Amino acid sequence: MTKTITIVLAIAMVLALAACGGNDNPPATNSPSEINTPADDSADNSTDDLADDSAEDLADEPAENSADESSGNLASTLADVDAVDASPYNTKDNAVPLGQWVYYQDKNFESGEYEPFYLRIVRVSRDDTEIQRELDSYSGRRDFSLSEDQARDIEFGLVEYEIYFAPDYTAHERGILTPSVRLSATPIATAGFRTAGGMSYIGVGSTYSLEIRKSDYRSQPGDILREKGLFTVLKNYDESEYVFSVPWYDGEIVAEKARDLYFAAAQ
Repeated sequence: MTKTITIVLAIAMVLALAACGGNDNPPATNSPSEINTPADDSADNSTDDLADDSAEDLADEPAENSADESSGNLASTLADVDAVDASPYNTKDNAVPLGQWVYYQDKNFESGEYEPFYLRIVRVSRDDTEIQRELDSYSGRRDFSLSEDQARDIEFGLVEYEIYFAPDYTAHERGILTPSVRLSATPIATAGFRTAGGMSYIGVGSTYSLEIRKSDYRSQPGDILREKGLFTVLKNYDESEYVFSVPWYDGEIVAEKARDLYFAAAQ
């Protein structure tokens, strides 16, 4: 009888352990491998941490939205922006200048349609002190730690960008379900990041959102939302040597036919 109970308890412990989730480590910092072909920069290049935003989440929120209770990333409101057409900025050597607004669009989670909004990159930082401060204050579920081998060649950079929602942007009664902007850093000269010694890293360049969205406030049409993202980059690259890319949906083009839109990382 005692042996039977022991076996049952052991099985229960195994099942409990199997139900636990693992660490959510950035896939952008895989171990290096020496390869003859350019690194594949298509691996999980996303800032699509929507922080579990959904229509159901919004429906359960209190009806009163006060800007004084915002999550802190509401930059300002603006009746108009000096935006330009994104069409010409579809090559690495012709990237959107830093600070320039462009017309952009992605799927609106409320209307189900591709609706335009405005996008610009405000600044890029590689300052160790600033980045460490952001890491220390981050309280989300993602693990940004690098292994000792990765830290030899890879470091984090900080990118700040803004989204402007026009006054007629479709919103839930509690506010806007913020679209994900899938920024990815990519070298100008090559398809993937390489060390000075010729080592290639798969997935470097991916950007991860640092915003922890709170349910007490949602952006409204007419708002400008400032976001922060942490991205991986090799230490031997500076901001003049890479750009940020993001999938771009023009007019009635469907998702599988999206083109890349490029943003400069430096003036």
